Amino acid sequence: MAYFGKIVAQWGYPVIVQQALTGEEMNVIGVGDGAGNLPGRVAVKKMSVTELGKIWTGVTIQHPGLLEATQRFVATSRWRGAFEMECIVDQDTVYLIEINPRFPAWVYFATGVGVNLPVMLLKLALGETVETAGEYQAGKLYIRYTDEQICDMARFQNIVTRGES
Repeated sequence: MAYFGKIVAQWGYPVIVQQALTGEEMNVIGVGDGAGNLPGRVAVKKMSVTELGKIWTGVTIQHPGLLEATQRFVATSRWRGAFEMECIVDQDTVYLIEINPRFPAWVYFATGVGVNLPVMLLKLALGETVETAGEYQAGKLYIRYTDEQICDMARFQNIVTRGES
């Protein structure tokens, strides 16, 4: 119960209790066209995560079962728009953990490997034709980093309040 309380304190309610799963966390981001088609998607394996479970480093993968599950999800739901599927994959078994109806913070990773999902989403929103993206290469690495900036406080206040430095 102590762990339950810790989860509630950090994430809030509701809490869903389920059987623990074994496997590796793998995610797919993509865009559905609303007609059951999947014009673009990229699958990644999280290699390291932040304290909150957010991706810090990841690598593109081509896992057939995960990609097939993504295709079935989009075809069955006739999903329109951006999404992220978070899964646990244990060899050939794919367990869906959650579906986020948005792009994650690491969406540029997909663009960096040749699948420009934000452009696809924009074209869909404008009613334009969206071409299906080609395949991306597995084994491309994503690394999140932080950068620290030092400046005068008055300059920062001007940027925040007036939009100028």
